Amino acid sequence: MALSGACLRAGSLRLCLALILALLVVPGFVVAPILFAKAGSIYLAGMLAGDIFHVANRTIVILVLAVATFWWRQGGAGRSSWLLLGLVLLLVVVNEWGITPVIEALKAQIGHGFDTLAKGDPLRVRFGTWHGISAVLHLITTLAAAWLVAAGGDRRGEGCAKS
Repeated sequence: MALSGACLRAGSLRLCLALILALLVVPGFVVAPILFAKAGSIYLAGMLAGDIFHVANRTIVILVLAVATFWWRQGGAGRSSWLLLGLVLLLVVVNEWGITPVIEALKAQIGHGFDTLAKGDPLRVRFGTWHGISAVLHLITTLAAAWLVAAGGDRRGEGCAKS
């Protein structure tokens, strides 16, 4: 059975959407919690998690652009899909290039002594606030990506699995 070009494009689109979702779920909800539970140092866990998020976020931007290219060339997405894809892109960009630099600057001020800061210390409170904002944006981004995956991206690929 030969696959048509439409089926290959639909599969590629779905793969890109699934990878976007995976790059949100795995670092944020699997890797980071394990790092913070096992690394022995909050500082080290945070540095490693940050590096992982940087790679994931940059890859997500590339994949979002690939999905947008598929849709633009094929005309295969509705308004709500475009809005969700735009939301994913916007939130990843805001998190990566807007909030992360603030968090990194606070981490640099705090240094390795994060564990020794009092809970009410202004630096720790500011760090916690920005980290919380980042986490909420990450959750919203993940939900938007999950919606896109559940919607299937491009309906023209339906029927490709017929034998």
